[in-house]
Formats: sequence, C-alpha cells, structure tokens
Amino acid sequence: MIEKHTCRQIGVIVKTHGIAGEVVLRLFNEFSIDDVDVEFLYLELDGGLVPFYLEEAREKNQTDVLAKLEQLKDDQQALKVIDAPVYVEKQGEEAVEEAPFSAYQLVGYEAQAAGHGYIGEIVAIREISKNPLFELDNDGEEVLIPIVDHFIVSIDDEQRLVIFDLPEGLI
Repeated sequence: MIEKHTCRQIGVIVKTHGIAGEVVLRLFNEFSIDDVDVEFLYLELDGGLVPFYLEEAREKNQTDVLAKLEQLKDDQQALKVIDAPVYVEKQGEEAVEEAPFSAYQLVGYEAQAAGHGYIGEIVAIREISKNPLFELDNDGEEVLIPIVDHFIVSIDDEQRLVIFDLPEGLI
C-alpha cells in the first residue's frame, strides 16, 4: 500500500473527457505535463490512495492534462473519480525533501477560526487573479477567506483541520 507521505499531490481530476473513460487532470500551478510522465497516478478515494495505471497523458492546455487510466473504461466509471486529488510518487532527492505546499492540499479540511470556532469545510480554491480564496461551506452558507500565510495558525493533517487567525470582521 502506498503512503501519502511518499507522494506529492500534483492536481485534481476536474471532469470527464469523451465517453471512453478519459479524464481531465487539472495540475497545480507549480507542475507541468512532465510531472505526469509516470507509470501510475494515485487517486485519493475514500481516504486512501488508489493506484491507476496511466495508459496515456497528453497536454490539453497549460494547466490541464487529458489522462487515460486503464481502470476507467467509460464515462460512467470516470464520473466516480471527479474531484479526486491526484498524487505521484516522489522521486530521488525529492523523496527526501518536503514537497512544495499548495493550498489545494487543504480542500476537504475542516476550518476553525480563533475566537469563532468552526467556520466550515474548505470545498474549493477560487483562483481570482492575485487574490486566491479558500471557499468554505458552513451548512450551505458560503464563506470566503483570502489565502494568506499569516492567517493560517496551524494545519493538522491527521485531523484534517486548519486553524485560522482572521482579522476582525472577516467572518
């Protein structure tokens, strides 16, 4: 079984492409199609990493890669992996070094704010030019928090929890 700490997240499956099980893998800004030159992609499904043999990968545009995964035979199977985080194994020195941090890694984490308690689940990242935002869902109510390093007090990967220290009036 592959462990998450031996991998790095490179993107997320965002949609299907066609009817033959092909999917669109949206890469994080710091990655390119060269990072998809691997034998297996690992999709996070039901809390664990599941290996998918990569039959083919081709560039769609700067951020998107069309990927054909052996286990996905049609669009119905491909629909089941939409929104799945995608990982690759760390290679060489990178396996020893820490992978670069990406805010996308926090999607799915619960969020708390000092002095407020629970403020919602991080459901997406809004890529607004020069002002990316965490999008939170608090019982159906949308909460937006700027992605600013000094707003984040701590990140607990085991509990999947982010604690923020936010300026007065932001929430």
